[in-house]
Amino acid sequence: MARERPEYLQPIPRTRWEFPWLGMWAVLLLGMAGAGIWLHLKTGNAWNARFQSHEPPSVVAHPSVTTQPTTAEKDAFIAEIRARREQAEKEARLAEMRTRQAAVQRDIEAKERNEGLRCIGGVIFRRIPGGWENVPGAPCP
Repeated sequence: MARERPEYLQPIPRTRWEFPWLGMWAVLLLGMAGAGIWLHLKTGNAWNARFQSHEPPSVVAHPSVTTQPTTAEKDAFIAEIRARREQAEKEARLAEMRTRQAAVQRDIEAKERNEGLRCIGGVIFRRIPGGWENVPGAPCP
């Protein structure tokens, strides 16, 4: 026995037309597959035309247009490169010496500042005659 819809309810509206999404996806998928097959065939044909032809590769008969520099020019160029490299190495050594000197100076200053200071458990202590006392409000170095 089929159920009947009560009379006080409005009738269910019927959609007259809905876009066929499944058909659209099928057409799109088939189009992509066709494009893939077409690209594969074109690639295979190009590969065969390039690598399976019996013609030898073309060789350029003309000599190179650029001229080779003379040995004197090469020697001058190499000497200039060596001079630049030596200058850069000197500058690098000087910069390294300066950074080392600055680091040593910072270490000496830090030791002088913290000569009588100790940090224990996040609390800083300073040396006094006969022992140590804490320094309130000072951060540990």
